[in-house]
Amino acid sequence: MVIGAATILEGVTTTVSKREFVCVIGTSGGGKTTLLRTIAGLLPLAEGTITLGGAPVTGPSGKAAMVFQHFGLFPWKTVRSNVAYGLSVRGGPLPPGRVDGLLDMMGLTRVAGYYPAQLSGGMKQRVGIARALAVEPELLLLDEPFSSLDAITRERLQEEVLRLWDGDDRMTALLVTHDIDEAILMGDRVVVLSGPPGRVTASVDIRLPRPRTAADIRDHPDYPGLRRSLWDALNDQVVPLAEPS
Repeated sequence: MVIGAATILEGVTTTVSKREFVCVIGTSGGGKTTLLRTIAGLLPLAEGTITLGGAPVTGPSGKAAMVFQHFGLFPWKTVRSNVAYGLSVRGGPLPPGRVDGLLDMMGLTRVAGYYPAQLSGGMKQRVGIARALAVEPELLLLDEPFSSLDAITRERLQEEVLRLWDGDDRMTALLVTHDIDEAILMGDRVVVLSGPPGRVTASVDIRLPRPRTAADIRDHPDYPGLRRSLWDALNDQVVPLAEPS
């Protein structure tokens, strides 16, 4: 993919199977967020193709929904209105109970009338996740959604997303993260994207039992080897700092 004079992604080829949870990790500047946004139809491709369910992606699709790193909430809308937004732009009546059910599921009922400025970071991200889930996507795209949260909130939301994904037999998920431990916790497979320009340099299967918690994976005997494999794959792509002259 080319933006201006810069090639952001080059020769990236991968397939995500239905109901698979794939994590993409990589060094800064490797094009992870750009990849996610092209899959979401938010950025045009200079060349190549992306298909979703066999159909080429040429713009935003009702089959995919995205959770952004910095929440992406409308500050002038209440929590309830933010969650309902994706449904409302489709037109027609809102499915009965859909928004209320998601507010309850994400622990947002008591703040349904609040505005984003009145919420903590964790609550804002819960709203973003609920808004994405409201449209019942076949593909859930997550762009480092937990990176700005404290450690306790991050682990709680990681496990909440896993629970929601596990309970939906139609949904596939693709998560971009800098965090190796998060990738091991969340993913069925971890793709390493290195660059610039971004290229797929490794793909590691995560065969740890589900359901998972952060504590479970750290205690699993396979965890150190998986972490080392991913660390080595990332470290091979890091350009060393030049020695001072």
